[in-house]
Amino acid sequence: MARFAVMGSPIAHSLSPTLHRAAFAHLGLEAQYEAEQNTTLKNVDINSYRGLSLTMPLKLEAFSLADTHDDESLASGVSNTLLISNGHLTALNTDVYGIAKAVEPLDVERVQIVGTGATAKSAALAMRDKEISFTGRNPEKIELISDWASTQGIEPAEQEIVDLVIDTTPGDSELVYKQHRYILDVAYASNRNAGAKGLISGLEMLLHQAVLQNLSFSTPFVQEKIDLLDLTEVMRRALVQRVGEWSNA
Repeated sequence: MARFAVMGSPIAHSLSPTLHRAAFAHLGLEAQYEAEQNTTLKNVDINSYRGLSLTMPLKLEAFSLADTHDDESLASGVSNTLLISNGHLTALNTDVYGIAKAVEPLDVERVQIVGTGATAKSAALAMRDKEISFTGRNPEKIELISDWASTQGIEPAEQEIVDLVIDTTPGDSELVYKQHRYILDVAYASNRNAGAKGLISGLEMLLHQAVLQNLSFSTPFVQEKIDLLDLTEVMRRALVQRVGEWSNA
């Protein structure tokens, strides 16, 4: 039986097993998917798995360990997915896709990205065709991510009013948002934006990044092409059954 897992710290709250187990069952795959607490991949027998989902603090280490990378990983320098085959590690960043899909229905041109870490980079890549500004507590980190953005063809712009805020900070952080119509709060377990008008739950991002992840996990084991829309709906239903409906502007 193929083994998969989500790893990071903390990990007990992870909803990834709910999502991926539903996907494997839908596709008729005999696969095991567990949540495993780890702060480093150094002591993990990686070759005993066929794929790993990575949360913090393992996204940088996953990138470093990989033999090959997708374009999103190369651009951001972080990876949330490892595909393992005959000792070869391929790193993916599906967070970029997850963010882009979460806000796809919205008509936005100006975006405020709150935070300066790995997820902020993924958000910038997902919104690279928009006008972007960065907000954070540390001016040096804002300068660093702005310089990085310039290397990706993204020129940060000063804005007073935005269409969309993407908050990539931990759930206990609170930074000032610019005037906005919509907000995607990546910290789906946080109540800091509960009841806010135009809120898109981070669960929407979580769902879509997991869909692309599972597509990569499952494709080597199925002969027919996987229907992405069907897979998305199966995983959405599983998540709703676990946590209930969530806000979706």
